[in-house]
Amino acid sequence: MKKTVFVAIVATLALTSCSSMHYTATTENVDTELYNRSSADLKVSDQRVTFTYTPTKADRRGGDKSVKAAAVAALLAAHGNADVLVAPEYVIKRGSQRKIKSVTVSGHPASYVNIHKTTKDEAETLNILANPNAPIFISK
Repeated sequence: MKKTVFVAIVATLALTSCSSMHYTATTENVDTELYNRSSADLKVSDQRVTFTYTPTKADRRGGDKSVKAAAVAALLAAHGNADVLVAPEYVIKRGSQRKIKSVTVSGHPASYVNIHKTTKDEAETLNILANPNAPIFISK
């Protein structure tokens, strides 16, 4: 019996080996300079639309933000496939255990139009808006 156990242990040790692997990672240079910036006009509808959305279990698992985002997506799909919702307002109805039963979202659907390469004047305006305390140099 002792010989069988000893042979089993020796066989196990003989069939196993120790090895180690080393991995190295290299970094790539990533070009972060902005070469082209696009601008667009936002066409906002005058009509305010409302939509009531019943969330799925997957939406609820994502939390309130996930449910709101799904409600906005459903509203935009139902009302002309707009790009964004301007001035959204949410009414959330909860059931037992604070479970979200429905979300009523309302707002103005809007679409991007006239997408074009940013002009020099637009870029200067954006720079002024982004840095209001920066000095303004006007060239002649």
